[in-house]
Amino acid sequence: MEQPALRPLPATPFELAIWDQAKVARDCHIQAAGAWYSVPYQHCGKTLAVRLTSRLVQCYLGYNLIKTHLRVPKGQRSTDGDDYPPENAVFFRRTPDWCRQQASELGPAVSEVIAAVLEVQVLHHLRQAQGILRLAEKYDRARLNAACTRAMAFGDPSYRTIKSILERGLDQQAEPPPVQQRLAGAFLRGPKAFLTSLVEQVVSL
Repeated sequence: MEQPALRPLPATPFELAIWDQAKVARDCHIQAAGAWYSVPYQHCGKTLAVRLTSRLVQCYLGYNLIKTHLRVPKGQRSTDGDDYPPENAVFFRRTPDWCRQQASELGPAVSEVIAAVLEVQVLHHLRQAQGILRLAEKYDRARLNAACTRAMAFGDPSYRTIKSILERGLDQQAEPPPVQQRLAGAFLRGPKAFLTSLVEQVVSL
């Protein structure tokens, strides 16, 4: 007798979900199940309700759904560039991986410098890496690679050093030997000669 009242099964199987809470960090991301997901920047500092299924991560403020992501593995990030404020969007879209990819296209010396800059404290040095890559808009690839090679030889692959080398045309001079080699002889001649040589190398920049 109940058969006429039975309804057809749903087209999609029932999904188990778990709920959690997460605070939106200053970089517009929440952490959920060991991964990070972006939400619109207007919600930075707020605590959201987070619904997690095997496929989706849904963020709620009160009863309002404000963001949905496909779930990513633990330790990874899912970022929507549109979630950042306009003044910061370019900075955050040019991620460390983006910088490394651009550097590899510009040349081996540029790639080596960017790898060195981003080796530690990645987010702290991200703007510096972006600045080095922007130098390619003013100087050609050959000059930028030469400047990076010179900066690495001096043991100072920073944006300030590379920019100074290019502005002063030092990239077009003969390539200097590695800084360790240039200072080794002075070190053997005594502390005074070592310090004099070190000062000369810094001034030459």
